[in-house]
Amino acid sequence: MALGERLHQVLQDLEMTQTALAKALNISNVVINRYVKNKTTPDYNFLNKLASTYNININWLITGEGTAFVSDRIKEVNDRIYYDMPILAQVSCGSPESIEVAEPEDHIMVDTLSLSGNFNDYFAFYAHGDSMYPHIADGDVVIVKQQSDWQKADGRICVIRVNGEVTLKKVITYSERHEILLQPLNKDFSPLIINPENTDEALLIGIAVMAVKNL
Repeated sequence: MALGERLHQVLQDLEMTQTALAKALNISNVVINRYVKNKTTPDYNFLNKLASTYNININWLITGEGTAFVSDRIKEVNDRIYYDMPILAQVSCGSPESIEVAEPEDHIMVDTLSLSGNFNDYFAFYAHGDSMYPHIADGDVVIVKQQSDWQKADGRICVIRVNGEVTLKKVITYSERHEILLQPLNKDFSPLIINPENTDEALLIGIAVMAVKNL
């Protein structure tokens, strides 16, 4: 059974149409249709929303192993409440690069006190590369809150899609011109200048709220 067929099974189990799922996840019905027909591989944003909203087992969706649904992601440990967050993919801390699907069974337990707002707005990546060193090192887990407003991203480390590929950089906005600087923290790497008004060139995905060191 291919991924698209498993996604079709999810729709049947949820008793939902593709249109209803698209509306619920705020994703184009055309895009979901391409996923179901195996014409396109689902991206991290779709997988995260599907997992967070309907407790879908991403490992099963991608590989067919395990069960389709997982238990509630909110867990209590020693009187503290944690959110069991799947680590979906890796994001480049060097030059922008295409996302590689990470081991889908990987998860991280995040204290809910550190997550403001809706837990479904958050997702986790493995950092890949050294351009954000020493703040974020290769292999660290980066927790990101979805955000599309460039003004709120000013001065923050963010995940940005640049020309169809993804990178992790500090965002610096200019008040007098339209360009935005994507600044690495490692001085051995060069910054990027983008025009956020050109959505084909650059898209803000989210703001990094914490990094968990890879020990």
